[in-house]
Amino acid sequence: MEDIKKFMEAVHLENVSFQYAGENRKNGIKNISMSVKEGECVLLTGISGCGKSTVLRVINGLVPYFYEGEITGKIELMGKQTDEIPFAEISKICGSVFQNPRSQFFYINTSSEIAFGCENQGIPTEEIEARVADCVEQFQLEDLQNRNIMQLSGGEKQKIAFASIYAGRPDIYVLDEPSANLDFDAIKDIERILKTLKKQGKTIIIAEHRLYYLMELADRVCYIKDGEIAQEYTIEEFKKLSGQELREKGLRSLDYRILHEEELGQEKIDRDISEKSKRESWNAEQHIYMKEVACRYKGREEPVLKIKECRLPLHEKIAVIGHNGAGKSTFMNGLCGMNKSVKGIYCKGNDIFPIKRRAKESFEVFQEVNHQLFTNSVEEEISLGSENKNVEERNGLMSMLDLTNYADTHPMALSGGQKQRVAMASALYSDRKLICLDEPTSGLDYHQMERVAKLLEQVQPKLDLLLIITHDLEFILKTCTYIVHIENGEVLEQYSLDEEGKVKLFRFFNS
Repeated sequence: MEDIKKFMEAVHLENVSFQYAGENRKNGIKNISMSVKEGECVLLTGISGCGKSTVLRVINGLVPYFYEGEITGKIELMGKQTDEIPFAEISKICGSVFQNPRSQFFYINTSSEIAFGCENQGIPTEEIEARVADCVEQFQLEDLQNRNIMQLSGGEKQKIAFASIYAGRPDIYVLDEPSANLDFDAIKDIERILKTLKKQGKTIIIAEHRLYYLMELADRVCYIKDGEIAQEYTIEEFKKLSGQELREKGLRSLDYRILHEEELGQEKIDRDISEKSKRESWNAEQHIYMKEVACRYKGREEPVLKIKECRLPLHEKIAVIGHNGAGKSTFMNGLCGMNKSVKGIYCKGNDIFPIKRRAKESFEVFQEVNHQLFTNSVEEEISLGSENKNVEERNGLMSMLDLTNYADTHPMALSGGQKQRVAMASALYSDRKLICLDEPTSGLDYHQMERVAKLLEQVQPKLDLLLIITHDLEFILKTCTYIVHIENGEVLEQYSLDEEGKVKLFRFFNS
């Protein structure tokens, strides 16, 4: 009977504790016990840094093979203890898809990437070709074959990452925030892929902040707090949690379609309406004017940007929206003087705004913040490159972003959400007048998202312009006052986020 029980359990954790070595000791897990049956989909959720990713790393073997630390307890995959299974064998049983798919790519060519895992397993060439063809069909990758991975959108990269794991035919899939930085269409693709896997009887364990797309997929929800499973719900029980209960737990909305104006607060709505008349009377002095902005990448037929004209109103919190691959990041990189391939005429007020000046006056926080973390402590990182010597202001930023306890911690030892907040604190402490944030709420729970929204509200009067690329509807509604919508490299429309603007915004997100 015991053998039958074990066979039914794809994953079994018993009193598992793990504490990272060195500075990352704060982000471990303790006394985790959970069982996941074959074919079951389990959602792990909780605030940023609660231990979700660590649980996944324990399951897929990255702990302790790639993350040093002290581990205790019993871990089983498909009835076998992981300490008795070579890591190469664990990867055949358990496939992983990460928040940032670039971290798991080995090839530049998409088709080679899909085949890589199979080649590494020594699978015959004919079988590899058959599996790649199956991936193309299952994941609808016809247009993504033999492409340069680095030229794909975030959603397209995530599909390739899924396909490369799927080709290896694992029994278990562990997914760490696969929807981060993806638009609604890309998330629908991820949802469709997960439904396909579930129909095939695959076991899925997924850590997420975005919850709405998993409500028809997950069988159970484990709410993790301070490294422990604080509560466990059936999906029916979880769906019954009120908006207030979700917020108290730091969790996002279960259904974006029910975000109503009353949730935003009447004060913000009235403010938006009252300021509309001011915007309509603004002149050139109160805009950044862009004309004939264009960018074309080598090997790509269509230009990435082809903007005839765009006016960005100063002293606004501007959300840049659009589908993955629309050209939003290139648009921002050009404005910040970070991409010399972006050509065009830029004016700030009535003055020419050349690339060197734009680079000097701006601070951009990238999606992949690992590329802009350089120092040995959070405190040093925030101060780096800034002439601002106001220690009280820096400490205030750290407090607002819940980073005070990590002042002496190496930035690379932090969770993804914590790294994002460090980079944002660096930008806001820099005293630059043009701040550009690319997906700033990636990896952030509801509480952290609210903190960021409040902080941006406080610092905005000091800035000429705050530009935010985001697919986070809740964040836009709490933070932004103006929308620039980009599609296919062009500015489709731009509008104030008043009542009329909110109708347009909801239409985009619910389309």
